[in-house]
Amino acid sequence: MLHSELFATVLSTFETNGWNYSEVSGREVIRAGFEAHHTRVNLHVQVFEPLAAVSVVAESSNQVNDPAKRDRIVELIMRVNKTLTVGNFELDWDSGQIMFRATNLFATHQGEPTIIQGLVHNAVGEMDRIAPMESIVLSAEGAGLAGLNIEDLLQRQDLLPEIPTSESDHQ
Repeated sequence: MLHSELFATVLSTFETNGWNYSEVSGREVIRAGFEAHHTRVNLHVQVFEPLAAVSVVAESSNQVNDPAKRDRIVELIMRVNKTLTVGNFELDWDSGQIMFRATNLFATHQGEPTIIQGLVHNAVGEMDRIAPMESIVLSAEGAGLAGLNIEDLLQRQDLLPEIPTSESDHQ
């Protein structure tokens, strides 16, 4: 299969960053996995060549099938979505799959590696950020689930990784 220029840019971006990936046969799609702070984040990157668009979709490893927990997860992702500038969380109602999706339309069919890299970082970071809150909701039962205050949960600083404060912290 002949790759579009945009898909070639996506592949080059992954190779330049040293990110492992696999191509999906017959489609301009790659799959990859990243070890983040709280969880492993699996994602796929799809090129929509006629639109000059790249979409990055990160997937939670959890399925939400219990209706009571699904309602609380929906509240969580809707409250998180209000705070986002790029991308959004989604829930596939039938499968219970939680996803984070960010898409960019490029001015040219070559794309821009730094934007593609940013989309991947954003998708991994957002899925990782929500992971501990998702886990709290999914492990809650009965009265604990009903009494769970999602607004308060979103304010918990202990669920966020520490941000390095100096260059030495990055090593």
